[in-house]
Amino acid sequence: MLTAVAGVIGALVIGSWVVVAWGSRRRQPWLLTPLALLAVMLVALDLPGWSFLPLLALATGSFAELVVGSREAPTIRTKDPEAPLSTERWAAAVAAPFRVALAEPWDVVARPSLRRRYRRMLEHQWSVVDRESLLATVDGLLEGLHDGPSLDLAVDLRAGTARSRLPSEQGGRDTGETVELSAEQVARLRAVTGVSEGDETVIIGAYQWWKSVHAIRLVCGGATLDWLSPVETQTLLRRVASDLQRRYSSWGQLSTAFHAGYLLWPDKGVEGDQVVGEGTDADRVWVALGLLDEDPRSPWNLLPWDMPLDRVTFEGGVSSHQE
Repeated sequence: MLTAVAGVIGALVIGSWVVVAWGSRRRQPWLLTPLALLAVMLVALDLPGWSFLPLLALATGSFAELVVGSREAPTIRTKDPEAPLSTERWAAAVAAPFRVALAEPWDVVARPSLRRRYRRMLEHQWSVVDRESLLATVDGLLEGLHDGPSLDLAVDLRAGTARSRLPSEQGGRDTGETVELSAEQVARLRAVTGVSEGDETVIIGAYQWWKSVHAIRLVCGGATLDWLSPVETQTLLRRVASDLQRRYSSWGQLSTAFHAGYLLWPDKGVEGDQVVGEGTDADRVWVALGLLDEDPRSPWNLLPWDMPLDRVTFEGGVSSHQE
């Protein structure tokens, strides 16, 4: 009887360990292989009682990997470095900060391992709970970008403040409250905008188009949760990518807008959790933005901004040609 119980429990524990180890991005879980083999050997030698010790250690190690592995610091990872250029790959690179923040491959649109995280993020940040609310949110976001005003971010580098405002030709009126910046944030904005140490202010124009990144993120979530078909996913990604490529002229300009918009984003959500060891003011997406700017492996440093994209009109529908 004890042998049968040990066999069932052993199968469950070992099976769970294999799943965790296979899904982990680290090699540490596989170092527990001797424990699994020891448990099997003890059951085979009719010593089921002793098998519970290595099984307990194996279960503890698997649980620890789930906790520690999920908190891995932001890292640039690519599933297929040799993949050919495509509109979908280019669009995935636009939203790379959110994947890099989780140390997940940036070049995967649908990521089943993130189903729970996407479901939580979509509901918490966007009140999206199904396919219909997802499509309505994406359409509303893109329509707002097309129909809404162009906005500048005025940054006072000396005072360490930033505020959103209308362009001077539209009155220059402030449109939001002033945001206090940390010294690290001021230094990063100096770096991404390229202003000299003597400059005290910088204006980041049309920064609101960074919100297109959210549209791509929503589409990736819909694909991950099987709310969107592959054709729908590709159509939406192409639509957003085409818009972005017309609005900005380089990855550097997108990065500048992303930094500006992210500083003003009130609900940074799941990926905005602080990273242990990265400083008290740092969060995961902010760290990821720095990596994408500076790391030579970054898609923002490798993919050509002006590569031909499959064009899609704002109303939808993939065109039959590339521009």
